[in-house]
Amino acid sequence: MNDVQKMIYGTISLFLVVVVSWISLIYVSACGLTLTCRRALPKVDRTPVPTLIPVGLVAPTQFIAPTATPLAALTPESETAVAGVESDIPRPSNAGGPGPAVDLTGIVDNGKKLFAANCQICHGEDGKGGYPNPGSIAGTVPTLNPIDPKLVDPDYKTFATNLDLFIEHGSIPKGAVPVRMMPAWGDRGALTPQEIADVIAYLISLNK
Repeated sequence: MNDVQKMIYGTISLFLVVVVSWISLIYVSACGLTLTCRRALPKVDRTPVPTLIPVGLVAPTQFIAPTATPLAALTPESETAVAGVESDIPRPSNAGGPGPAVDLTGIVDNGKKLFAANCQICHGEDGKGGYPNPGSIAGTVPTLNPIDPKLVDPDYKTFATNLDLFIEHGSIPKGAVPVRMMPAWGDRGALTPQEIADVIAYLISLNK
C-alpha cells in the first residue's frame, strides 16, 4: 500500500471516528447511560383519575306537616275573662281602652252645652233624637235618652267607662254603608278629657 492509499484510509477512519463520537455524545446527553432512552420521552402532566366508590344514597324521608294544635273555642265566659267586661255590654267597633276622663269629675251644665254644640246634630236635643241613619242595620242613630239599658250601671265609674269608650274612640254602626258614624272625639283631640268627662256626666244625669 502506497502513501496515498494510507492517507485516504486514514482520513476516512478519522471521519468515522468523529461521526461515531458525535452521535455517542448526543445519545449520552439525551438518554444517559441507559439503552431505553426514557429521558428522551416528553413528560406529560396527567391528573390522576379519582377512584369512584359507589355510595349508597339515603332514602328520602317523607315530609309530614306538623299538626296545628287547635285552639279552644271562646265561650261567652272566656270572652268575658279576656275582655274583663260583661260580653253582652255594647262596645264600639274601634278598639281602645277607657281614657283619662273616667277619673275626672264631670260638670253637668258644661256637658249639656258641649252636647248641644257637638252631639245634638245626630242624637237630637237632650239625646232623644233617634234620627235616621241609612245604610246601618238599626236604621237610626242610637237614642241616648233613654240610653241602651245594657250600658247603665249603678257604679258611676263603670257607667262612665261604658260611655267613654264610644266617645274616646268612636264607632261605625253595623251595616253596609252607614251615613252617620260616631266620631273619635278623644283620639282626634276634638274634646279634652275634662270636656269628655262633662259630656259623660250630662248623659248619666239623663239616665239616672
